[in-house]
Amino acid sequence: MSTNHHAPDADTEYGPNPPGAKYEHTDIDTTVGYKFALWLLVAMVLSMGIVYGTFWFFEGQSQSADALAQKYPLAVGQEKTPPAPNLQTQPFKDVYLLRLDEAEKLGSYGWVDQDGGVVRLPIDRAMELTLGKLPTRAGGGDGLNVVTQDSSSGRTLVPR
Repeated sequence: MSTNHHAPDADTEYGPNPPGAKYEHTDIDTTVGYKFALWLLVAMVLSMGIVYGTFWFFEGQSQSADALAQKYPLAVGQEKTPPAPNLQTQPFKDVYLLRLDEAEKLGSYGWVDQDGGVVRLPIDRAMELTLGKLPTRAGGGDGLNVVTQDSSSGRTLVPR
């Protein structure tokens, strides 16, 4: 069994304390702390200089713009539009107008191609005409009492 005996004035890991030491000799060297504080102060002064310079620059820009506005007061309110293509200013209104135009086309008669003889019909009338052209089953009835089988994807009909 090993015993750990320490000398009263010695640190076994770092060696003995210097004679007359009033602090632990393994503490940080105070010059390192002072150097850090000095560099921190230098960094703060540089940062303040950059911030002040930036504000000084933008304040000068603002003052020159104000002077220009005082020199030409009527030119201040003029709007300059960017070159095309422009962004939508009211996209919801554009969608509303599109839907309104589509609804008008779906509910009215009109020519699509007059030379080709192609016309536009209201959607309800077009569905009636299409249903009249579809083939029907003989004795199929109205289809109310007929159910499709689950696995047939609607190809096979089974009575209810």
